[in-house]
Amino acid sequence: MSSDLTEALEDYLEAVYDIIEEKGGVRVKDIAERLRVKNSSVSVALRNLRDSGFVNYEPYGVISLTEPGFIEARRLSETHQIFRRFFVKILGVDKDAANETACRLEHTMSPGVMARFLQFIKFLSTDIAIEENWEANFARFCETNNVSPRNLASPADYMSSNKHSISGTR
Repeated sequence: MSSDLTEALEDYLEAVYDIIEEKGGVRVKDIAERLRVKNSSVSVALRNLRDSGFVNYEPYGVISLTEPGFIEARRLSETHQIFRRFFVKILGVDKDAANETACRLEHTMSPGVMARFLQFIKFLSTDIAIEENWEANFARFCETNNVSPRNLASPADYMSSNKHSISGTR
C-alpha cells in the first residue's frame, strides 16, 4: 500500500482505474455506483487523491489518473484480479467471497509475501509444478525466477502463460 493512501482511498483509486478501463472515462456518479457510496463521499476522496498527486480532478470536470496514479491503480487492480482468480480457480472459492477476500488482501499483504505469492502463481503455470515433490521443485523454481518485493509495480508482468523449466528458460 502506498504510504500516502488509506485503504479507502486505494479503493477509490482502483475504481477510477477499472471504470476508465471499462468505459474509457469516469464520472463521480460512476464511482459512487461502483463503491455504493454518495457522490459527496466520492468528491471528498477525489480531492484527497488529487492532493496526493494520483488524479486530476476539478468538480464537474474530467477525472483522470496522473502517471503515479495510473501505476498505483494498475498495481492495485492487477493484484486484486490475481488474488480473485487464485481463490476461484485454484482454491474453488465462490466468486463473491473471492472478490471480498482479494479486496482485503490487496491492501494488507507485505511486498515480500506478495513477491513469494506471485512466484507461486507463476510456478503453477509450469510443467514442473505437476511433477511429484512440488514443494522442492517450487523452492528451486523460486531461486531462479525471482520476484522482487521492491518491484511490484505491475504484478501481471510476473505472470506468463508460457511454460518455463526449472532453470527459468523457455
